[in-house]
Amino acid sequence: MKIWKHNEWAGTQQILHMISQMMGKVKLANMHAQPEWNQVLLYPTAQGFTTGLIPYGDKSFDIILNINSSMVYTHCTDGGMAGFPLMDNASVSSYYADFTTMLKNIGCETAINPKPQEVAMVTPFDQQREKIEYDPDKAKDYFETSIFARNALLEFASPFRGKKILPAFFWGTFDMTTVLFSGKDSPFQGQGIIGEVAFDEQFVEFGYWPGDKLVPDPTFFIMPYPFLDEDLTGEPVSPAEAIFSPAKKEFFLKLEDAMKYDNPHAVVVEFCKDAFAAVAKVQKWERCDWFTKPLPV
Repeated sequence: MKIWKHNEWAGTQQILHMISQMMGKVKLANMHAQPEWNQVLLYPTAQGFTTGLIPYGDKSFDIILNINSSMVYTHCTDGGMAGFPLMDNASVSSYYADFTTMLKNIGCETAINPKPQEVAMVTPFDQQREKIEYDPDKAKDYFETSIFARNALLEFASPFRGKKILPAFFWGTFDMTTVLFSGKDSPFQGQGIIGEVAFDEQFVEFGYWPGDKLVPDPTFFIMPYPFLDEDLTGEPVSPAEAIFSPAKKEFFLKLEDAMKYDNPHAVVVEFCKDAFAAVAKVQKWERCDWFTKPLPV
């Protein structure tokens, strides 16, 4: 498994991120609302990411970002199909034009807000005209790490008996994430519709993020909400390389540190278990014994 720092594949990451945002925004425009934005998530496939089936009048359609073939496809329940390739030295604006045309060709035109969300880039898709490097091999390497993360997070979250979001792709922040909820109401104290919907009950989020300019290393993170006041630096969270950041109030484990072990999958699972136990203890989760009771299988 090859692990790339952000600067080593920044252009490719930008293309994947912007296209995944287009996909997510189409879901946002067409899907009925669900708690915590659950209706807009993308899901991993054997070759990339998909919106899953999106209702559109008397028919439905899906959109697939196929990383292995460097293609974006859409399929409609009436038999319509369309798509376009991902190429080196193309712009986000050209991909946005291709994306819009693709949906028009299957009769599922959808107006979306072209401004990216939850990222520093605020230039609308149709105005991002800079030609960008796209390396299909690095895209495949990223996808391999993302699926590794998905499978480890899935094993960790599967036995949890409470409300949860199983590992999915959060296109706003470009991370593969699973979320466990306590069932306790906890309204967001900040501002903005994104936070108001996403942060309305107690949870712990466990995710894998490929990095950015400021934090270039692909990293697993564990973020509790409500956000912690306590410093959990002294909590016994494995492996030895795992850290708690008092500034960010989150646990972190670099992917490259997990990969140093003979069984990195098990290392990530234990990291999640240990951090969850620490958070649940300090935030006094109710019914935690029931939520984590072993399954009879």
